[in-house]
Amino acid sequence: MNNPASIVFIHSLNNYTGSPNVLAMVVRHYLQRGSRVQLHTSRGEGFLSDISGVEYRYTCYRWCRSGAFTALLLLCSQLQLFFRLLCSSRKSLYYINSIIPFGAILACKLSRKRYVIHVHEDMQQSKALYKLLRRIYARCNRKTIFVSHYLAERAVSCRDGVVIYNALPDAYFRTAQASLAQRTLLPDTILMVSSLRKFKGIYEFVALAKRLPHYPFVLVLSASEAEVSAFAHEVGEVPNLTLHAMQRNLHPFYGQAKLLLQLSHPDEWVETFGLTILEAMAYGVPAIVPNVGGPTELVANGVNGYTVNPYDLQTLENKISEIMQRNELYMHLSVNAKQLSEAYTELNMFTQIENYL
Repeated sequence: MNNPASIVFIHSLNNYTGSPNVLAMVVRHYLQRGSRVQLHTSRGEGFLSDISGVEYRYTCYRWCRSGAFTALLLLCSQLQLFFRLLCSSRKSLYYINSIIPFGAILACKLSRKRYVIHVHEDMQQSKALYKLLRRIYARCNRKTIFVSHYLAERAVSCRDGVVIYNALPDAYFRTAQASLAQRTLLPDTILMVSSLRKFKGIYEFVALAKRLPHYPFVLVLSASEAEVSAFAHEVGEVPNLTLHAMQRNLHPFYGQAKLLLQLSHPDEWVETFGLTILEAMAYGVPAIVPNVGGPTELVANGVNGYTVNPYDLQTLENKISEIMQRNELYMHLSVNAKQLSEAYTELNMFTQIENYL
């Protein structure tokens, strides 16, 4: 099974976030290995779009402002997946990305297919949907890949699981190295890359920008220009804060960043890994991250960044000032951050996935 002749990938929402980014790497890997690849996902732009050689099958799912309508679309998309996959070939390997595609999980279980679930999210979330997802996972899981030990510890009734950390493509490291080689001045920007959600800590980021007016703050949001404009109007004018809408290419932002912040609220949204942390570290950018969840497996206090309670603005302000003002400390954190990122290569990830399968 190291190189299945046919592999079917399933992912609910194609966008520019971490889980489809990682899946796109796995998809391209198996294409290069000569496997026939079919991908079931939503329409729209994202990391899974326009991959040459992929046979696409689309679902009706998409995210929209209405929570009720989004839930209805999710249910309809899972019915689509269930009936599509129930009678599909048992010769293929089915690779289900996250526990959200519960229709695919049920179909694979009932039809006794070979399948693996790649878990990116915390299945112990309190949302009503996750009560259903936990029950389905507990009854249907066979093989599971977790992106962090935090997630593995939160799993329910896992039969056969392994932790395989996310990785960065080789091309990403080459681009980062080329950018660093051309750098002449040490950047001074404090960066955050986030979705436009309150629980992601976006208002805390704005508050920190106001408290530290002598440093430039840049917030890149996974949102449209109109949504970002509405947010800018809401928070008011902050002279040292620059807002950007969704970006396909984050390299220029990491190249100009001195420090990365991740401020997700631990009582509402625990980060399960933190691919943006790893992307920044490839540029030698240390990070300040929440003190719970997957990011703590990447960031060690005083080594390549700091873990801080995102609600503690005073401690955050103090740590930011210390890193920005003490060049010797910054260089220590930066060198260690870059060194750590170099262990998260696609070769390591693919080798572990193939060995596990």
